[in-house]
Amino acid sequence: MIKKKRILLVNPWIYDFTAYDFWLRPLGLLCLASLLQKIPHCELFFLDCLDRFHPALGPRVRVKEDGRGPFPKEEVPKPDVLRDIPRKFSRYGLPPEVVRQELRRLPLPDAVMISCVMTYWYPGVQTIVELIRQELGSVPIVLGGIYATLLPEHARRYSGADLVVEGAAELKLESLWEQLWGEKIDEFLEKATRKDFSFPWYSLLRNRDVLPVETSRGCPYHCSFCASRKLNPEFHQKEVSEVVNFLETSHQQFGNRHFVFYDDALLVNKELHLKAILREIIRRQLKVAFHTPNGLHVREIDPELASLFSRAGFRSLFLSQESFDAKILQRCSRKSSPEALARALAALQSAGYARDEINVYLLVGLPGQEAASVRRSIQEVKKMGARPRLAFFSPVPGTQEWSVLVQAGYLSPEADPLLHNKILFPYLWSSISPEELNELKHLALPNT
Repeated sequence: MIKKKRILLVNPWIYDFTAYDFWLRPLGLLCLASLLQKIPHCELFFLDCLDRFHPALGPRVRVKEDGRGPFPKEEVPKPDVLRDIPRKFSRYGLPPEVVRQELRRLPLPDAVMISCVMTYWYPGVQTIVELIRQELGSVPIVLGGIYATLLPEHARRYSGADLVVEGAAELKLESLWEQLWGEKIDEFLEKATRKDFSFPWYSLLRNRDVLPVETSRGCPYHCSFCASRKLNPEFHQKEVSEVVNFLETSHQQFGNRHFVFYDDALLVNKELHLKAILREIIRRQLKVAFHTPNGLHVREIDPELASLFSRAGFRSLFLSQESFDAKILQRCSRKSSPEALARALAALQSAGYARDEINVYLLVGLPGQEAASVRRSIQEVKKMGARPRLAFFSPVPGTQEWSVLVQAGYLSPEADPLLHNKILFPYLWSSISPEELNELKHLALPNT
């Protein structure tokens, strides 16, 4: 029989030039928690350094109707590698003293598990690890997430964690547990695990009005700027009934008003997957709003799907067009085209969506991309009546665009991950100057 274990899950601070709660939730930790809570005698605790609803912040929390809002922040000194960037650098999230008080309030854990998303957010990991050491002593600290998966050697050397887990931690929990405590838990996980991934355990969240969900992991496409296939080599979709049952049960339990889809490829196999999910949501009359911040593949949006989106309650639609430049689309992303976008917008408009409420992602900052190309893309989206949304390029390790920058000498393979920051392209490698970027950002605003 395994001995009782207390496990503290931690979502660290963000250190960056800018950060905003664009439906940002620690989905990886929540999915890991869904397995941990099935193990007898495993007691879970959660510390969210990005908790905008913590009572210590007072009653004046700014929240949009759809749940988005700004993180509290404090300006901090810029790291040396960023000293020449003319932007303020901040820590986003709870004040350190509040986090320290939370650590003191909790019982001493047997292990701490931390997840980190962006590679260039690793200073948040370093800071929380240092604070945990000060307050909790030599408790084992495990680091997982995207940073640990894409840059495992950097994470082992610089994060301060005792163990670094590459890939989906849920699938490695059995071996991790045995490594930490020499105990086997396969008899408990056999009933709990899936071949691919778990649904999140929302009970950890303080505010459950906005809940993240994935119906699939991975992506069958090969976009040159995206690491989805590196993070999840196999594309897998959950069963339709499993998805809808989970959504319905969660809504009944927590009364949330919003679900946010984190899928990278929500529309793949749409006839058997998403369309079936939407029909069942409509049949069960699930009264919540749905949002798609990761972007939808425009080629897959047809009149029937657009109608199902509207009837099911999809409110915020973000489409992945990337560019109107044929050369860029050929090189980076063959899943979209201007013609496909025109058809998608027409279908969505016929289904009742106002065109100026439909968001269209356009990449800016790609190696070799010119300001004129981005400018034309913005203008074309506006001509179609939709809202252009600039998506800043970040050089993600292991992607084709990362290799382009490395081969051109703009980045070293061993470069500090802080140089992966999406804010840096006009200062370090792009032909688009900071002044031109400001012009493009202004042009992308509504009514300009």
